[in-house]
Amino acid sequence: MGKKRNKSKQKQKKEFGSAEFYCSKCDYKFEVDWETIWAIQECTHGYVGYHLNDTFISCEKCGEICGDEEKIEISKPVPMITDDELPF
Repeated sequence: MGKKRNKSKQKQKKEFGSAEFYCSKCDYKFEVDWETIWAIQECTHGYVGYHLNDTFISCEKCGEICGDEEKIEISKPVPMITDDELPF
């Protein structure tokens, strides 16, 4: 007889990278993964994306809001889409 297969397969989690922030108040660098940033964006304004201009991330140590001008780098670059690649 054959082996039974376990029907409950665990979905593989995709890695979307993270964004690194710097808090000038306490001189601390920290990373926030994009899935957390998207959850914040969805709760606050209903859409998500690789942008940080209207997403407020607070420092893990002191709670100070780190604006996008204090953002150090994004670990996964955003691909550029040309007009020819749009579906409409």
